[in-house]
Amino acid sequence: MPSAPFHRILVGWDASPAARHALTVAITIADGDGIVIAHAVLTPSPHTETHGGQTRDLKSQRDWLQEQFDTALLATGTHGARVRLEWGESDTIPEDLHACAHQHGCDLIVIGRHGGDSHLRTSGLGPVATSLVQSTLTPVLLVSPPAIETP
Repeated sequence: MPSAPFHRILVGWDASPAARHALTVAITIADGDGIVIAHAVLTPSPHTETHGGQTRDLKSQRDWLQEQFDTALLATGTHGARVRLEWGESDTIPEDLHACAHQHGCDLIVIGRHGGDSHLRTSGLGPVATSLVQSTLTPVLLVSPPAIETP
């Protein structure tokens, strides 16, 4: 019997600071005996690393996201949790995350909130978070990246 209240945790992964923090939070929640699945959705449209600029081919995008995941995992550590990165290819990221959570029997979805993004609505939720919480019965934990302290 797992000691953590959530044993299978899905994390939306786009390599942003918010996603990095979401990964850290998920690993902490898994508490050494859980499974954390980071799920990256490959899209032919502009991606996080280009800040809305050029379109990247899917192989370059996958390679870049994998590298960023490996770096984040080295910095965070797994704390005993089993952590892996999986891939989706969909035009609708919330649906892809929902399907992945359902397929793996996840009991929590953790996604990062992009604090300064212009697409945030009055509710404080972006379009991915809004759509995801409306389409799934799985609990969704929305985390903001930690504040950057200035000296």
